[in-house]
Amino acid sequence: MLSTITGFDFFSRQPNDGAARESVGLMVIRAYHLSRGDHHRNLFFIPISAYGINPANAAMCGKKIVAVGTDAKGNINIEELRNAAEANKENLDALCFPKTWAEISPSTHGVYEEGIDEMCKIIHDNCGQVYMDGANMNAQVGLTSPGFIGADVCHLNLHKTFCIPHGGGGLRMGPIGVKKHLAPFLPSHLVVPIGGIPAPDKSQPLGTIFVAPWESALILPISCT
Repeated sequence: MLSTITGFDFFSRQPNDGAARESVGLMVIRAYHLSRGDHHRNLFFIPISAYGINPANAAMCGKKIVAVGTDAKGNINIEELRNAAEANKENLDALCFPKTWAEISPSTHGVYEEGIDEMCKIIHDNCGQVYMDGANMNAQVGLTSPGFIGADVCHLNLHKTFCIPHGGGGLRMGPIGVKKHLAPFLPSHLVVPIGGIPAPDKSQPLGTIFVAPWESALILPISCT
């Protein structure tokens, strides 16, 4: 059901809430680049309007942050993004579309950015990946989806998206969805096959992220209903 809603091919329900789900998503992208011999790709593009956790997670994952400006309306400056991507094509790792407190992704300032598909294409044309912070995806459902827009990785906070108010306490869960080419790099598990991978594999780039194969699985019936 999550794949249908988001447009992604595979999901990993292993990441928990908080910074974990974003860190796992960035590590999946890193593992993908490493598998292609692109060890040098470490430039992570983030709009200057981003929520603080986005650049913080990227820095903790070894990324070098490249800030991208916005226009007079608060939208990401597409031409600045294009110029930066083309100038750094050899080292471009990924672009992050950050979360929004206004609950309307994908835009920090709460307005849908009509040029987002063009921005995704710019990044892909320059050999990068697109990470979308899907913490607040409610407004997209039934209208569009991260996968349709062009994102390669996105997480969902199931403790507030389709579920309970943020900060309501109790269990939390932050699964990540990915396009097919990133599926082999999702977290694995030593005991239980998870994440769309046929069987657990000790040589997986990420290995086991959390001991519990589906993390806070008891929240799923709430999200489902």
